[in-house]
Amino acid sequence: MSIDQVGRREVIVAAGVVMVAAACTSQRAAAPVAGTTSAAPATSAAPMPTTTAAAAPTTEAPAPESGPAPVNGTVLAGTSDVPVGGGVILGDTVVTQPNTGTFLAFSTVCPHQGCAVNSISGGVITCPCHGSQFALDGALLHGPATRGLAGRQVNVQDGQLIAGPAPAPPVAPAAEQPEATEPAPVTVTEEGAPDNALARTADVPVGGGVIVGNTVVTQPNAGNFIGLSVICTHLGCAVDDISGGTINCPCHGSKFNLDGSVANGPATRPLDGREVTVQGDWLVSGAGDPNAPIPPPKPWWCEIVPPGCLGC
Repeated sequence: MSIDQVGRREVIVAAGVVMVAAACTSQRAAAPVAGTTSAAPATSAAPMPTTTAAAAPTTEAPAPESGPAPVNGTVLAGTSDVPVGGGVILGDTVVTQPNTGTFLAFSTVCPHQGCAVNSISGGVITCPCHGSQFALDGALLHGPATRGLAGRQVNVQDGQLIAGPAPAPPVAPAAEQPEATEPAPVTVTEEGAPDNALARTADVPVGGGVIVGNTVVTQPNAGNFIGLSVICTHLGCAVDDISGGTINCPCHGSKFNLDGSVANGPATRPLDGREVTVQGDWLVSGAGDPNAPIPPPKPWWCEIVPPGCLGC
């Protein structure tokens, strides 16, 4: 083989090797490198679906549709139907008797999640849903409830348990105002008594007085005699007592001194005066007829209207 032939062959082989190498290089460039992953732009990534865990099912029963508390006055049961140290469930109301004669009432609705309590045993009220327990006075004994049963009012009438508060006790009638009784007219019939004689001077104690008919006669100090009307200036009752140095009205407690001035209200002005004189051993009325009837008490409005108006 000539030198020229060998050279041409080597050139051809070399050219083939170059072409094969170029082809391999092109394939490597076109194919991704094994084991590597190109991250896609964040904006083009499809959102990953999210999965929400399903809530655990609950065994809680819905709140009982029991409506409002019983109308006041509704008969719930007889007292004999409620055992001492226990209770009964009456519709939407629990009634217990913790001790003899003490009756309590509560709503049946458990304050945990609204189930209705359904048993009373061993002095315990129990809710069936989650086991909350309550004492006979409604107080919480065991959770998950965090507070006691809601109370309701109940009262006992004639051996029956009645919904609502106990009726108000009857109001005792107000004490009747004592009526002013008209004193009997003065009738001094003793022989030798002067006309219009009221009493003997010896009958009127010093530091006191006497009531004669419609006239009060006092002797604040020895020999000083004062005559006054018996009509109380508050609302027209008749004074009926002289004691402790005062003239006393029975109707509203007004008191007057022996000279007729006000010692204690509600009267605000003194007793009206009457003229009396001493005639020998006698006290004689010197003004008006001591036997004149006492006028009726004035109505209450005379305290606020001027004299002469509306019969005052």
